[in-house]
Amino acid sequence: MVQFESHELETMRKAGWIIGSIGKTYISEIYQLDRVRSAEEFEKVIKNISLRAIKIGKEGEKCKDYEEAISKNAFKNLIELINKYKPNFDEIKDIILIYSTFYLGIKYN
Repeated sequence: MVQFESHELETMRKAGWIIGSIGKTYISEIYQLDRVRSAEEFEKVIKNISLRAIKIGKEGEKCKDYEEAISKNAFKNLIELINKYKPNFDEIKDIILIYSTFYLGIKYN
């Protein structure tokens, strides 16, 4: 089990928040993330999710936390984390899924 630094957990939290926000409209992205079986696949799914985030942002999803997470490069930092902990990518994936489903449940239920 990896002992993540607090800033790494913060990166996962911010990415999870964005993914949870995207899940309101594109729940399939969360399911795809859950099915990831390699670090490379993980990066591809994050790339697709980041494209959805841009689209949602342009369509008017205006929220201070959302804009802050995007502006602070949450996905760029997440990709760096995935590469840093490649053998343990599944731990990062699980943490992100927990954050994203938590935010999705709070925000939209």
